[in-house]
Amino acid sequence: MRYLILSFILALSVDVFNALADEKQRVNESWQKAILAAVDSFPDNGGYYTGRKATPDFPKSAWRAMNEAFNMKLADQRPNFQASKACPSFCSMATYAALIQAILIWDKNGEVSRAAWFNLKPLVGITDNVNQNGVNQSDGEGCWGRANANGPGMAVLVNDLKAGFSFHAFRGAKTEALKESKDERYLSDDEWCNHPVWGKAVAGDFMKIFWDRNASKGSDSGAVIGVNANKDDEQEHGHSVIFMGYDENGNVKYWSSNGPTDTPKNAGYGIATCPRTAIQRVVFTRITNPEKFDNAKKLMFNNTHKWLKALNGEMHGTTADLKKYCGIK
Repeated sequence: MRYLILSFILALSVDVFNALADEKQRVNESWQKAILAAVDSFPDNGGYYTGRKATPDFPKSAWRAMNEAFNMKLADQRPNFQASKACPSFCSMATYAALIQAILIWDKNGEVSRAAWFNLKPLVGITDNVNQNGVNQSDGEGCWGRANANGPGMAVLVNDLKAGFSFHAFRGAKTEALKESKDERYLSDDEWCNHPVWGKAVAGDFMKIFWDRNASKGSDSGAVIGVNANKDDEQEHGHSVIFMGYDENGNVKYWSSNGPTDTPKNAGYGIATCPRTAIQRVVFTRITNPEKFDNAKKLMFNNTHKWLKALNGEMHGTTADLKKYCGIK
């Protein structure tokens, strides 16, 4: 009996190893080069600002900066994206801007159509020759509204367009109130730092971080997906980033617009690091079929993802919801 058990454990270990190896192999090398080249095209810093009004430090908002950087006219087949204009910025703007730049770098044969590019354009409430009515996409609306939403917005967008796949890990809720089942437990530091998910990621994967604030703030908000209507409840605290690997100590390296800080004018684009224990939940998203971004031609600017919309002030999501809408088995 002992040998049967050992044989079963060995077989299971081999299956897990092979599954992880297969995940690692599901890489579109030309895309990974394109997304890393896109990251390199952005300036350092440039300011971190989420507001919409001009200030002495930021005479131009990030929303206006994004609109100017996209730079597409009615007669154009594709945008002439200018990363240097995309300042100031905030995290989901940075990752979406890098996505746009990467598609342009990758798409040498015009596989993403003009119609798709019009729908990929972020509509940020600024009237121009494409957005003639000054539409402002809310969370969950169109492509930009999905990527900019609470929860795993970028992963949902990629799944909806069939452009790649996502994988996920959750350390667990620490408080009883936020546990989704009686069997859920908060993993130890060693268990979490050695979770298989960290071995799956490759540089250039999109990454949604849900911060673990139990030690720093006494808050279990890293277990929460989205923002509900009750101001007294724990709410999501996350960061939209691009995974860049690990440092010599095994800490996560990522690129994004990082802030806020005490000096937001000096913040913005750059690579930052954090220990794995600073993360309570993570969603990685990998683009494997960039030609599928042409499916954006069918995802109209006002097409609303109801779950993502609801995460902006109506309700919290569940892990089952997250997996469903990100296409995670």
